[in-house]
Amino acid sequence: MEEDDTILQKPLSELIADQLKKRIWNEEMQFGERLLETELAETYDVSRSTIREALKILEIEELVVSKARKGTYVANFTEQDVNEIIELRTLIEAQAFTKAVSRLEKEHIEKLDSILAEMKKRVADKDWNGLFDLDMKFHSYVVGLCGNSRIIKIYDSLQVQIRTFLMHLDKYYSSVESFYQEHADLLEALKSRNVMHVNRQVKDHIEYVEEKLLGVSQNTKVEEA
Repeated sequence: MEEDDTILQKPLSELIADQLKKRIWNEEMQFGERLLETELAETYDVSRSTIREALKILEIEELVVSKARKGTYVANFTEQDVNEIIELRTLIEAQAFTKAVSRLEKEHIEKLDSILAEMKKRVADKDWNGLFDLDMKFHSYVVGLCGNSRIIKIYDSLQVQIRTFLMHLDKYYSSVESFYQEHADLLEALKSRNVMHVNRQVKDHIEYVEEKLLGVSQNTKVEEA
């Protein structure tokens, strides 16, 4: 089935929820910003009930929060959230990438090569959002090859949270080229079929982000003290 066919089969509320996610990830909507049903209904030319359904989807995915008698807001993304996502990514991806090594076929490598080629184009345009979307595509594809349906299901349930986490990263990478290179290194590790090398490369990739994000956070706290 083509991707366009899948989109056409989605309920309107899901399509609007997807649009709202992109606006949050593009920072057109800020963390903590109040979302007004009336305004959103006018923007998308739909009923308020459709907007409520879309917001409920985002609430389940923990991208928005509903406060009694106060309204609905874009969820804040805290240091605790960062800690938990990094820990989960390390646990899940190190295991999944390792298990995927023995299952890699020529067609899988070709698919990952094509994703990397798309990333290269985004590098030329300095398109961070495009790179983050392709990062998700790359990692999800490898996790999907691990052969453990429960790992895949858990990882799928974290997709929105991980993508929200990624929108912070452009501030901490020295360049789009370095972000791209980390994925090129990951692919080379997978091609080597060396399980220990793959495991180390995945952990290094995630721990680099932890060091940058949490290191900056801790330094800021020291300066404010």
